[in-house]
Amino acid sequence: MQEYSGYQTIDIEARADGVVVVVTLNRPDRLNAFDGVMREEIRRMLREIRDDDDARAMVLTGAGRGFCSGADLGAEDKRPWPTASNEPRFGWCLDLLEMPKPTIAAINGVAAGGGLGLALLCDIRICSQSARLLPIWLKRAIHPDDLVTWTLPKLVGYGRALQWLYLADDIDLEEARGAGLINDITPPDDLMDRTMALATRLAAGPTKHFALAKQAVLKGLSRDPWDGAMLESWGQDRALDSEDRREGVQAFLEKRAPRFVGR
Repeated sequence: MQEYSGYQTIDIEARADGVVVVVTLNRPDRLNAFDGVMREEIRRMLREIRDDDDARAMVLTGAGRGFCSGADLGAEDKRPWPTASNEPRFGWCLDLLEMPKPTIAAINGVAAGGGLGLALLCDIRICSQSARLLPIWLKRAIHPDDLVTWTLPKLVGYGRALQWLYLADDIDLEEARGAGLINDITPPDDLMDRTMALATRLAAGPTKHFALAKQAVLKGLSRDPWDGAMLESWGQDRALDSEDRREGVQAFLEKRAPRFVGR
């Protein structure tokens, strides 16, 4: 199991026998806004969780009253997102968007600007009733970032995405749920229990198959049906020889619940 040690601005805890990794952004005095240290640590964390074979689901939340309020414009450490020489500034977003295991954002408070962008990179979003969703960029004459110009229209459509970006107002939670931006709304005290129940259920599933299904869905958003058929064929071939596929078939034949191991 990965140790996840040496972090200053995020807390990482392995729960449910180590298969669910809970990541808590931990700069509560700044509503968990990004500074240079947090940017470095988020990218490191995403790679460590990706490479941790024991981790089969990830939960992302914030400490205190906020989920994440975006960039800390008053931070002393203003280092940008770390990237390789051949990457764009927000290339790190793909590390979360394409994480080969289920990801859930438990939005406990304000998610503004890049904090909203961060949440939209997760597979599933569960909001506390006290959450606020703020696409604040253009109100400050800042170009939208953290891949929100890709994720937002994919989730809610072209016209609604531009309206929300132009106006930069709070997005009503019920409207957000109806539009498909978030999956659920819970009382504040139930947020983590609801999130962990879902994460634990997903962590018991066929992790490799989840990764292949996520890849096919993501690629299918920008490809034609023929490419989708080819990618499904490739993914099915990759999945045929997995332990979980054999277990799934055996469990069906034996009329019992499958016991997946994530391989």
